[in-house]
Amino acid sequence: MTGWTAADMPSQVGRTWLVTGATSGIGLAATRAASQAGATLVLAVRNVEKGERVAASLPGPATVVQLDLGSLASVRKAAELTPAIDVLVNNAGRVATKRILTEDGFECLLGTNALGPFAYTNLILDRVADRVVIVGSGAHSSGVLDLDDPHFARRRWSVAAAYAQSKLADLVWGLGLARRLQGIDVQLCHPGWSGTNISDVTGHPRLDRVVTAANRLLGQSPAQGAEPTLFAATQDLPNCSYVGPSGLREMRGHPRLVGRSLAASDPALADRFWAFAAAATGTDLA
Repeated sequence: MTGWTAADMPSQVGRTWLVTGATSGIGLAATRAASQAGATLVLAVRNVEKGERVAASLPGPATVVQLDLGSLASVRKAAELTPAIDVLVNNAGRVATKRILTEDGFECLLGTNALGPFAYTNLILDRVADRVVIVGSGAHSSGVLDLDDPHFARRRWSVAAAYAQSKLADLVWGLGLARRLQGIDVQLCHPGWSGTNISDVTGHPRLDRVVTAANRLLGQSPAQGAEPTLFAATQDLPNCSYVGPSGLREMRGHPRLVGRSLAASDPALADRFWAFAAAATGTDLA
């Protein structure tokens, strides 16, 4: 039996998907596959011009909403413009070469990868009919979510530690969200090792090109890396499942349900993160 692929997606005709970070990498691949399956797309992106180009290239209808997840002001403005949707895919993420703060004073990876999506989801959840998908990372398993020093004011910052913390935050946020909702599924996923430009974090353009070329050679294509997202968005799964590639160390392969770290499964940590994120962003569920 062959594994599940995007070709196995059920028809999405009559359904509307919103994908954050839809202009590159996993988000772009998921957007194209959803459009090919008949979905109407809303592209929530920082670069509107690039988003419009992607929207024009899709086979089905698509609109663009400007959204910078590193800015709560942008999150609130985007939420006001967001239409009713069936599926919300929280895909957008970033990495950085050094510790910087967002305009709201958040460590940039935690702010963009977790706190911004937390706030945006809270603000538009009354317009989500069916499912919320949160794209995490296998890196979460090495993460430490230090809510006493979440922005690395006292701890030593490194891209690995900050990224892993932000992705652990995504998973515990998803756990907390699933426990608070009725009638809307929450599903978690990760893409494995995929050849996208998110790996361009060395700070040296030539080295970035080498790293990206190696990732594209050794890792999955973005289309393959998007399959766990598509699976999580369309399949009948237990609430708050975690989907990843089926191969060795979940680096590549067809999507299936996979395990997560003990911290990512901890409801007490999920509640602590929820309280922190709600206070930090000024958003919560009714």
